[in-house]
Amino acid sequence: MTSRDKASLLLLSGGSLVGQNIVQGLAHRRSALRLVVTNSLGDEPSLADFDAVHLVPSTRSHPKEFAQTVEKLIDSEKPDLVIPCRDDDVLVIALLAQRRPDLASRLLCGSVDVARATLDKWLSVQFSQTHGLPFVPTWVPNETASIEEFIIEQGFPLLIKPRLGFASRGVRIVLNRQQLESAIDDNSVLVQRYLGDTGLLQDYLANMEAHGIPLFHSLEEVKHSLQGMIGPNGEIVGVYTTLHRMAQGISLDIIQDTSEDSVELCQQCVGVFAKAGWRGPINIQCQRAPDGRLYIYEYNGRFTGATAARVLLGYDEIAMALSRFAGILVDPMPPTGTPRVVKQPVSRNTPKVLTSALEDSGMWAADADR
Repeated sequence: MTSRDKASLLLLSGGSLVGQNIVQGLAHRRSALRLVVTNSLGDEPSLADFDAVHLVPSTRSHPKEFAQTVEKLIDSEKPDLVIPCRDDDVLVIALLAQRRPDLASRLLCGSVDVARATLDKWLSVQFSQTHGLPFVPTWVPNETASIEEFIIEQGFPLLIKPRLGFASRGVRIVLNRQQLESAIDDNSVLVQRYLGDTGLLQDYLANMEAHGIPLFHSLEEVKHSLQGMIGPNGEIVGVYTTLHRMAQGISLDIIQDTSEDSVELCQQCVGVFAKAGWRGPINIQCQRAPDGRLYIYEYNGRFTGATAARVLLGYDEIAMALSRFAGILVDPMPPTGTPRVVKQPVSRNTPKVLTSALEDSGMWAADADR
């Protein structure tokens, strides 16, 4: 069987951490598949793991050109399933599914409105309020009432976040009114309640005052990650909850979270997203406040950087998506028997033949080098 005879997957922005997770989560089972990937950068080492690579415009900086390129690629490659690996990709294929109903069954996404709600954190707040989900208290410049009431209710410290962002990039902790005012000069950011332990934060600041600023530091605490899979007809295929020890926006180790309120919130959220028109994977990121209550702070309408970890823990969301959306059946992963997954860095380089092909033609195929 040649690669062209196999069932095919097209991963958008597949050189990302999410793309790497999908490849790892498939493991030995990928031999039955042809994996095609798009990426805006041609020197990602993980691109060599795919059967074909297409260099495309950046999703964020050239959305129109990216969307046009992807649509042409889908028409030519005719993949059995298109999987978005970045937030911006989710919205692009949701818009494409709306405009091209003939392609919709092969695009792993749901409605445009829900895609927008997962991409923009202010829309996430509004979505949560509409559906009664416990999103962290949030204020947005030029969108809500005066900041004064928010400060009185929440107090300092507060979090400043980009409305469009991921992996804690651009997030700041502000300690007073002066810092807050300097951070909210436009409506590209929002302000949220700080859910961490303020006592630990004050101790950390006192230590810096006495001994200096550490070269490396992270104030992230344990993250609760709720993951669901919604089938093409709106059926809930699976839910799974995990705890993540975080540093620099990356999960260092992951265990299953069996706390009753976490599981219940996961089931509630996935049910809401299903009724709202979402299809495919949905991720809900939460943190437990000092009072013990779980608050949502982010949604992702895609697989995540912990997808492979969940597969190793026994929640095979990749197999769920392939079977429900594309009729592709893959062998089950053997149970590992371990309750904990640890992430470790690896060293790789990018084959010269791959980068040269992308520089010359914007496309590389593994078959050409075999």
